[in-house]
Amino acid sequence: MNMKLVDVISDRTLALLNNFERAILTANLEYILYGVPVWKHIYHALYWFDYWFAGPDKFCGAEFHEEGLQSLDIPSDKTLSKEQLLAYHKAVSEKTKDFLAGLIDDMLFEKTENQEDIRMQRILGQFCHVYNHIGIVHGSTIIETGKWPYIAAHARDITKGLFY
Repeated sequence: MNMKLVDVISDRTLALLNNFERAILTANLEYILYGVPVWKHIYHALYWFDYWFAGPDKFCGAEFHEEGLQSLDIPSDKTLSKEQLLAYHKAVSEKTKDFLAGLIDDMLFEKTENQEDIRMQRILGQFCHVYNHIGIVHGSTIIETGKWPYIAAHARDITKGLFY
């Protein structure tokens, strides 16, 4: 088998981006989870995915961002809407797809931007971080609705409905 790592990463990243969108679409964004509204959990994970997945040099940021909004430890006077989260998700998704289109296996083992980690470690770290947040957000959805949000495992799964 002559498989490229970037093909596997791309497949799983497209599924992750779809699962991120599902979390935005299915969650009660005002539900308080560990003292923080769900919208902020989602924004926190999306912000750091934007920052770290492709690398700080490709960070796009949200036009509505203000200092501390990405932190779960800093209370916010601002509230983000589903539309704002979806718009930022769309921008991050497009940027991520462009990054993946130019990625080759050899690049996965490079250290970049004065970072200690190689790209592959950064990418895997974001998979862990994002899925942690998606899991707890989905937990709040399950508690409130009794429905289980669908989780796409592969890019081919993104056409499934929002719930099982």
